[in-house]
Amino acid sequence: TDMDGRSAPLAEHFDGVRPVLLVLAYYRCPTLCGLVLRGLVSGMAKLDYRLGEHYRALTVSFDPRDTPDAAARKRKATLSSLSALVKARAPAPDAWPFLTGEPPELRALAGDLGFRSAYDAQTDQYAHPAAVFVLTPNGRISRYLYGIEFSALDLRLALLEASRGQVGTTLDRVLMTCYRYDPASRRYGPHVAGFLRLGAAGILTWVVALLAFFGWRGWRHRKQEGAR
Repeated sequence: TDMDGRSAPLAEHFDGVRPVLLVLAYYRCPTLCGLVLRGLVSGMAKLDYRLGEHYRALTVSFDPRDTPDAAARKRKATLSSLSALVKARAPAPDAWPFLTGEPPELRALAGDLGFRSAYDAQTDQYAHPAAVFVLTPNGRISRYLYGIEFSALDLRLALLEASRGQVGTTLDRVLMTCYRYDPASRRYGPHVAGFLRLGAAGILTWVVALLAFFGWRGWRHRKQEGAR
C-alpha cells in the first residue's frame, strides 16, 4: 500500500531498467531503522548516480500496524535529509516510495528476502537485522549490504553489479573488474586477479602499439630508400 492508501503489486516499482535499493523498516522504530536510513542517505548523497535517474530506492514497513500516513511522514523526513545533503541534486518526488502492507504480504516479502524479525511485546519493538537489499531492475536479489553505514563506493559497485553494467560510466565498469564483494568484511575490496587482467591488457596494448610504431618506421624507411 502506498502513501496515498492505494494498493498495488510490488512489481510496479521495478521498471526493468533501474536497480533498486530496498530497506525493510518500521516507521516508529526508535533506533536501528533510523540509523540504517540515515546511513543509506549519507552514502547516497556522495554517489555520482542520481536517485530516480540511475536507480530507485524503496522502503517497506514490516510492521502491519504502520499506516500510509506514517509512511508519508517518514518519507518526507528521509527525503528532506537527502535533499539537504545533495543540495542542487534534489531527488525526484517518486524516486523513493515508502510502503505499508498486510501481514500475509509482509511475511511473504520478508521470507523471499531472508529477513527475520522478532516482536517483543514488553517493549513493543522488533529485533531485526540492519541491511539494505540491492535488487536488479527485475526485482531479483543481487547483493545484501549489512550495517548502518554504507560507503559511496559500496553502493556504486552494488548498483553497477545489479544493473549488469547498464548504469555508470566506462570507468565504473573498469572498477567492477578490479573490485569484488568480500562476504567476510561485508564490503567491496580490491580484486587481485582483476588488477592483473587489467595490467595484462595494458601491457598488451602497449606491445601492439610499439610493434605498430616500429612497423611504420620500417615502412617509412623503405619508402625513403626507394625514392632515392
